Amino acid sequence: KTFGYKRFEILAAAFNGITLLIIAIFIIIEAVKRFAAPPEIATTGMLTISTIGLLVNILVAWIMFRSGDTEDNLNMRGAFLHVIGDMLGSVGAIIAALLIMFFGWSWADPVASIIVALIIMRSGFYVTKDSIQVLMEGTPKNIKVEDIIKTIENVPGIKSIHDLHVWSITSGHNALSCHAVVDTHITIEEGQRILDEVEHQLIHKGINHITIQMESENHDHHGSVLCNHQGLSKKS
Repeated sequence: KTFGYKRFEILAAAFNGITLLIIAIFIIIEAVKRFAAPPEIATTGMLTISTIGLLVNILVAWIMFRSGDTEDNLNMRGAFLHVIGDMLGSVGAIIAALLIMFFGWSWADPVASIIVALIIMRSGFYVTKDSIQVLMEGTPKNIKVEDIIKTIENVPGIKSIHDLHVWSITSGHNALSCHAVVDTHITIEEGQRILDEVEHQLIHKGINHITIQMESENHDHHGSVLCNHQGLSKKS
């Protein structure tokens, strides 16, 4: 594992997202069944337990929001959304219990369940989608490939680039590799200065693991996937 076990975070986030989707589907199925055959509901117990659950989940959500990166860390976001899903479930159960107690609206229970399930499903979908994007080594959403190309090619000494790949190892840890065409006669010291400048520029754009292969224009460039699709070409 040359990158260590950083991908465990993304695998956990994917598991969280898929679990949220499964839970949401299960809730919707059970809610539909309750429309056809409404069960007898112990509203007092439902209200009491839901209120306790709401207070606990508010506390847990506050702790996670204060102490963890719930925006960029996919694993934390997945766990946070689990808590938010539980919290919304408690809110839905409280509202449903009150409507049944005061108005006798037994349909409020399955309706609240479906609304909460749809909210949970939306959260689960986006966590799963972002996790798959990382696992498939897609370009991070905060990275603009065109901007990266321009940044590298504007460094003095680089004529063009190809075989460019940008991906995430885990949340907040972006990597890049590419081939850079340079003058045939540059020295090792000049090549190092070019690399230092490229790394300096890219670190400020959120890429902290950079691998660049330098080569001359005479080098065989077969199999340049991004070249063919993105139209990267030699600078005029």
